[in-house]
Amino acid sequence: MAEAKKAAPVKGAQAVQTEAAAPKKAKVQIPSLDEFLNAGVHFGHRTSRWHPKMQQYIYTSRNGVHIIDLVKTMQMLDTALEKIQDAVEKGSVLFVGTKGQAATLVQNIAIENGAFYINNRWPGGLFTNFSMIKKSVDKLVSMEEQLAAGAQGLVKKEQLMLARDVERLNKLYSGIKFMDRLPELVVVIDSKVEMNTIREAANMKIPVVALIDTNCDPELVTYPIPANDDSIKSIRLFIELFGKALKGGKRSEAVISLRQSHEAKLHALSTEFERETERKAAMEEQDREKLKRMRTGEAVPEVTKASVVRVVKKEAPKAEVAKAEKPKVSPKAAKPKKAAVKKETEKASALGDLGLPARTVKALEAAGYSTAAKIKKLSAEQLMDIKGIGEKAAKDILKAVK
Repeated sequence: MAEAKKAAPVKGAQAVQTEAAAPKKAKVQIPSLDEFLNAGVHFGHRTSRWHPKMQQYIYTSRNGVHIIDLVKTMQMLDTALEKIQDAVEKGSVLFVGTKGQAATLVQNIAIENGAFYINNRWPGGLFTNFSMIKKSVDKLVSMEEQLAAGAQGLVKKEQLMLARDVERLNKLYSGIKFMDRLPELVVVIDSKVEMNTIREAANMKIPVVALIDTNCDPELVTYPIPANDDSIKSIRLFIELFGKALKGGKRSEAVISLRQSHEAKLHALSTEFERETERKAAMEEQDREKLKRMRTGEAVPEVTKASVVRVVKKEAPKAEVAKAEKPKVSPKAAKPKKAAVKKETEKASALGDLGLPARTVKALEAAGYSTAAKIKKLSAEQLMDIKGIGEKAAKDILKAVK
């Protein structure tokens, strides 16, 4: 019983140690030899285009083409995948593949698994002058937000120039947005094409995993993987394996969330700008409709009624005053005024009833012919002698008088 009591604490301590140990990430399963052969991983370059330091990774040559030793490829691939898994737990991983066969594959796998990538052209000084490159990337992010918000305060030409700058910078830096420090590991597809990347990584002591063909120098790479780096099938096979090694990393999830939040922010700014533009357009349309109605006179009746009412109210006292002042005027003085008004009305109506143009009426009145009776006595020649009356006007006058 005493021995059992003493043994119990030891068993409990072992259990605690087992629980405290962090679970290791599952290893990525290496494809079989048949899968490698179907993807054409074993094909190298022609025997005339080889690097002597690749001799240890070449199995044989056939029809003037070197055949890569796939057993060594599988061994070195296993080591490289482990290093990628370790790097993801510590920091970020950068994929570099600018050749045509690899550019799209690198972009897709990096975005899907939260890695950074370069797939267009290597920006010189990314590692050796990282602080300046980071400023350019931050500027790109702010320019994208400004453009999504409508580039307020800029004229149309400046907006076009801003859009061109954003497009140009995105070709270089779209894959390294939010990379706030140097990566823990760099994955290169073709070490000969991406020589600048490998040199900068060596200067900054950043380990490199790279696919090396029979024409590459394996000593320049930290973790070389001898394989065909020209076939799309071969590149896709390795990139998918690298993607599996990246999954589940802390830094990978953080990069994915940063990219999603940035895209959501740009979408929200763009949506808000579109709504504001539509609102302004609707207000301008309403203003145009109001002006159109005012010009066509649709809004005039309301204004006229109001003015008539005001005029009647103002003139009412004047009418009362006029009535009060009427008895002071003598009847003799009032009669001539009424007669004069009647005569003027008759003259105006007489000439107006003829249906002559206003210009002709004015000419006749200026010559002293204010009634139709006087005009009847005149001939066409006499009418034409009047200033402002021509032959056609004279004929119209005689016709109207008859």
